[in-house]
Amino acid sequence: GAQYGKLPDQLIDAYTVLADYGVNNLFIRLPGSLPREMPAMQLCLKILSGFRVSRTKGTPILVATEPQEIMVPLISDENLYPDPNLTLMAGINHLSLRSMENLVHKVDTWLRSRAENTAVEKYAGVYNAALALPKLSARIKRPLVELNNVKWLITETEQERVPEEKVHVAKLAMATAGASPQKVAKMIQSIYGDDYARITTALLGERLSLSSDLLFASEKARQTADVHRELLGNLQMRLDQVKDHVLEDIHVREDKGEPPAPGQQRPPDLVHTNVFKMVSFYKGRSNTRRKMVGMVHRPMSFTPRDYQILAKDFRISVEDAEDLVRRLKSCFGQDGHFSRSAFNEALPVFQKYEQKIFAFLWHHMKDVVQPRDRVAFLNALQTLTARMNQPKKAFKVLLDDICAEPESLQYSDNKAVMLANLILHRPDKALADYEITPSDIVLQRHDLDEEVVQYASWRMDREKEQFFSKVNTIHKKLIEALRAGQTSEKKIPGAVLLNLERELFIFLSLAVCEAGKAILRSAVSEYGDPAAELYHLEHSPDLMGGLLQNLRVALHALGAVGGMHDIGLLEGVKPYNETFQRLKKDPRHRAQARLISEWADEAVKFIKFRS
Repeated sequence: GAQYGKLPDQLIDAYTVLADYGVNNLFIRLPGSLPREMPAMQLCLKILSGFRVSRTKGTPILVATEPQEIMVPLISDENLYPDPNLTLMAGINHLSLRSMENLVHKVDTWLRSRAENTAVEKYAGVYNAALALPKLSARIKRPLVELNNVKWLITETEQERVPEEKVHVAKLAMATAGASPQKVAKMIQSIYGDDYARITTALLGERLSLSSDLLFASEKARQTADVHRELLGNLQMRLDQVKDHVLEDIHVREDKGEPPAPGQQRPPDLVHTNVFKMVSFYKGRSNTRRKMVGMVHRPMSFTPRDYQILAKDFRISVEDAEDLVRRLKSCFGQDGHFSRSAFNEALPVFQKYEQKIFAFLWHHMKDVVQPRDRVAFLNALQTLTARMNQPKKAFKVLLDDICAEPESLQYSDNKAVMLANLILHRPDKALADYEITPSDIVLQRHDLDEEVVQYASWRMDREKEQFFSKVNTIHKKLIEALRAGQTSEKKIPGAVLLNLERELFIFLSLAVCEAGKAILRSAVSEYGDPAAELYHLEHSPDLMGGLLQNLRVALHALGAVGGMHDIGLLEGVKPYNETFQRLKKDPRHRAQARLISEWADEAVKFIKFRS
């Protein structure tokens, strides 16, 4: 309606006010019991709205409450700066100025007395330290709102332990760009951002400039070597994720310490020496990778610099880097044809560098093999995966790739999910010989790699919006292929997409998470309804066997991870047994459809067995 038309302008006004207040983060702890806790929330907001005027005048904050007004003292931190969160703490706990000054003094004294204990720094100031001390936290209510708490710039959960170096980086950013709250947040993103795999050239240039500001500030403030390593290590880890085409377009110059002209700032393309060296290496790696991909179809000349870069990237000797290139080249004939036998011969060499070689082959080679070799190449990767000693790293590569662009679909997504299932079901290396994951794995759930399972569950719940979007994309494309025979853009056949969705259901039955349970419930609701669109499209009759197989796997998958409250949904499929049989006039189809009640009963049995 009309009220939503004003929303963009209202948001701009709100953000302008936040910037004017110097807000770099605002943390709101949503009340568990809204009516009971709403007065505390309103009190916090009233205190914050009066904080700036109070700070300017150096007077208490007058807050109108029922039945009378209250005076909230302005509280300063250990460095004698007015602190909004300590002031909030005083207001909601009805503490006097003297009580709060005593509290700040005692906690600060305790922190200073334990200065050698690195664990203390995780508290990030008196406010966080006070709330982390059991004796104090038991007597003091935590404000439902916090303003500019450095903790929320570097962590997302209250339970996460914040390393000392991370706290120092956040404080350094606030000291360097405190007058600009947006710049503080961007500075921290330049070191800890999780979007470098999707970053653009323009944004990368800005991040490199900001990270250089932090490095210069760190040197000027004479921060410890640990802080410097924290800055460089995190930046390097993130530059490692940047797409090659983005790196190729980035241009930076080394800042050699010459002061800028009077009244001028350092140009944004002038970066810290260590940043310049990193960018130079990754640009060189991009060039070397291009040669490794290009040698599939034409002769390539590798220089000593190429081998040095490859050796550094794979953490191997230059001689081993030369051998690796030779082995990789041997897997492709002069016509660019992929040789599975040559790949198998090279497997012992590839296994030695399993993490790096898998990521390289998956990201850079799977799309350049000839279409006729695509299945053979992906199956070769499946064999490599089965022999890996550190499967979690390969699993991360696959999951990153699946979720990187949730609104698009690749032919390789099918094999990516199957490889992920293989890694989750780690000990059974015979699975490497299958074209699809056996559905019996769903209900057996034996021999799972628990470490990888835990990582997968955490990752999917953490990034559930991306995962939901990817699942939605897969299903949309499946409907498109059932309607037209294949997808319009990538020409992916319906059979491949049916198999992808099936592998996905198996994946969600192995990596148990709340996001996965929601997807499986939705799948059972749709696949369990014979009137659903997917059973009545032009090419649905040709793929009816696959559709019912997906129904079976969805039922069993929900049975493997669901709870007692899911039994009604599973039981609800059974009355449609005869309707499913009438979907196609074919004896094999009818025989398959007669088993639907049995599949649902098996799923219910597994839920009851666990309960």
